[in-house]
Amino acid sequence: MIKPWQTSKWFVSPFNFDKEMVEGTSPPKRLMFHDVTLRDGEQQAGVIFSKYDKVIIGRALDRAGVDRIEVGTPGTSLEDREAVRALIAATLEAKLFSWCRNNKLDIAAAKGCGSWGITIEVPTSALMIREAYSTSLEEMLMMVAENTQYAKSEGLKVNLLLVDATRSDLATVKRVIKETEEYCESFAVSDTFGVALPRAIFNIIKRVRAMTKKPIEIHCHNDFGLATANTLAAVRAGASVAHVTVNGIGERAGNTSLGEVALGTRLLMGVDSGIKLGELYRLSNTVAEVSGFAVPPNKPIVGANVFNVESAQAAQWLAKGAEGAAAYPFSRDLIGNPEFKLMLSKKSGPYNVKLKLEELGLKVSESKYPEILGRIYERSLQKKGSLTDDEFLEILQDMGLYKFKQEDLMRA
Repeated sequence: MIKPWQTSKWFVSPFNFDKEMVEGTSPPKRLMFHDVTLRDGEQQAGVIFSKYDKVIIGRALDRAGVDRIEVGTPGTSLEDREAVRALIAATLEAKLFSWCRNNKLDIAAAKGCGSWGITIEVPTSALMIREAYSTSLEEMLMMVAENTQYAKSEGLKVNLLLVDATRSDLATVKRVIKETEEYCESFAVSDTFGVALPRAIFNIIKRVRAMTKKPIEIHCHNDFGLATANTLAAVRAGASVAHVTVNGIGERAGNTSLGEVALGTRLLMGVDSGIKLGELYRLSNTVAEVSGFAVPPNKPIVGANVFNVESAQAAQWLAKGAEGAAAYPFSRDLIGNPEFKLMLSKKSGPYNVKLKLEELGLKVSESKYPEILGRIYERSLQKKGSLTDDEFLEILQDMGLYKFKQEDLMRA
């Protein structure tokens, strides 16, 4: 019997696949990824990408199997126009998109630099239409219908992003869709301020899907820490494209994280995509290095500390579970994470000592473990952190259990 919740690489909850859980849902057979790291991600305060940065990240995204890359805003940036051209010259598999405001100049700029498709933003909440965009619903509807028609006539694939859709009157959303669907390839529902709950997102996507036969996409922000949960809920409801950024960078609290959605949809929902999971860790590090925006060490999926073990309980699970199945929900090689550290501190127990000794190729009687742990406890309190391997070896040396070798001195 095939168990989608458990393989040699992962073990997640079987309740995710209960009949009651999947009834009434309609996830796509294959989820597409529309990455906005180079545009929305660059809106993270303090992050600036040059043309060369965008080429480096664009290539990395392509290697990871991302379907579409939103390169930037050609209508306002010469650097972005050149970045689109440079990525076209790189002959990527991914389709290149440009971000456009609701005007012909932006659309023409996107066309001029060779974009395959464009995302046009259009507000749908009364607040955003009136105050942020200083227009009326009728004027906005007239402009978006005219501009989407123009974009299609120029051979561009148009994705219409419904800004602030989760604070909108869905009657307005329906009017926008009905007046533009002839010219648009798809519509993206945006939880622009991250203010909806997953169940609300599920219901919104179902209702918007009933308004049109065109594909529905999901674009979430993380102000309440719900971007990934909301994106997964949207996919369950039938959204066929997820908008994401690497490491979740983006305006304010950021966007939906590519790694979380890629692994979440595959392992927790059984939905396939073109994402090469083994590239996730490398991609994360590339974007962190180029952007200068560090990944929190406990960041889900790609954090440097995710597979580190320091507590006594975690070490026991690691030592007793076959291939770490009792210690982790998925294997580190699944996402291409080469990092693992067995750490020692006041939180550690006998299994930490046992595993660290095995790692260092040493043998010490288990009768010595209590004293070793006592010394580890005191030393980690003094330094307010975990011990290095050299510090652990010093403890063993002080106890007469180890003699330093030349290579230890060279390492120190």
